[in-house]
Amino acid sequence: MPQHSRRPGQGPIGRTFNRIVGQPENSAETGDMAFDRKMVENYLDKNLNFAEGEWFRGKKLSGAAEGLVEKLDTTGDGSVSWDEFQAFRTEILGAMAPGLGESPTSAQVAEAATGTFGSVDGDGSGNVGMGEAQSNAKSALPEDTEHRDLIAQLGARLMLDAVDTDQREQDVSDRSISQAEWSSAAQQMAGTE
Repeated sequence: MPQHSRRPGQGPIGRTFNRIVGQPENSAETGDMAFDRKMVENYLDKNLNFAEGEWFRGKKLSGAAEGLVEKLDTTGDGSVSWDEFQAFRTEILGAMAPGLGESPTSAQVAEAATGTFGSVDGDGSGNVGMGEAQSNAKSALPEDTEHRDLIAQLGARLMLDAVDTDQREQDVSDRSISQAEWSSAAQQMAGTE
């Protein structure tokens, strides 16, 4: 089955989609659903604790939610369907295992993911936490990016929530991604697992 036709509940992108639309994370019944800016804002607030404790948090939540929907809503109807959400899969896979061709093999994905994990795991602990994920996301953004720190924080929180599977009860900022979780997520997003 090609990756783009996989339904929610399958892998990190399906879990994230389901969380945004307010369904159980492994539900396969949400493929015909879509989310809007308000649903994203709720997810950023309740699931990711985005911009927690920061000045103008409400403005940051609404601005980030609006930006995400604008970026992913290719039909211009104000909502993001499962098919439109696949751009998020491509973006995360590109960050976790860059340089993959059109139909990578499992070995190619593993090699790319292992190399990237090693460079993101700056302290060599075998886990990527919030600080490392945010630093990596920030370094990938152009220097002149508006709100660069905030975008990096959002990217790190989204990645931790999408990829981490064993620390779901903890706040996103306290979680970490192991090399096994990183590699498994890359394989799932590439459709090789």
